[in-house]
Amino acid sequence: MKNVRRIPSEEFKTTDWSGGTTTELAIGPEGSSYAERRFAYRISSADVELESSVFTRLEGVTRCLTPLCRGFSLRINGEEKELPRGEVLRFSGEDDVFCRGSGRDLNLMLKGAEGNMKYVCGGFSVYDCSAAFLYCPERTAVSSAGEEETFPAGAFLRLMKGDHAVSRPAVLFLIDADPKQNI
Repeated sequence: MKNVRRIPSEEFKTTDWSGGTTTELAIGPEGSSYAERRFAYRISSADVELESSVFTRLEGVTRCLTPLCRGFSLRINGEEKELPRGEVLRFSGEDDVFCRGSGRDLNLMLKGAEGNMKYVCGGFSVYDCSAAFLYCPERTAVSSAGEEETFPAGAFLRLMKGDHAVSRPAVLFLIDADPKQNI
């Protein structure tokens, strides 16, 4: 498909964190490094393997999180929050976050960039952003520019500007970052 490109899993980078593993799906702009905290945006999927864990504090970072499992119980700065599958939570990377529950999630981290993460199903448009990505939690037909292709569960796609549609709920990431941003 000319307006949709699947990013092969060989390009993903998996590392350990205190609660399990995290797989970096995308980071930008080019030359960014999460380990050195030099990035404008980072999209990742985490496997939370422990029944309780503490999120890494990230100064100056805005975070978005959605469970791909049944959900998590979070305590953010002392306030309890249930986060079920299908809901996206936006919070500060400087917040103290304690998580109860295990499973997989998706994360969007923004540092000096604007962005959004949301569930979509059916038709949607991608125009006012510098980068767009789509994560398919389950087998999903994606159509764009008169073409259609079915992708397996776990597929991560780069979307070009235009009108798109998905047959099943998928997670859309819209990023507005200056590609020349000094990281």
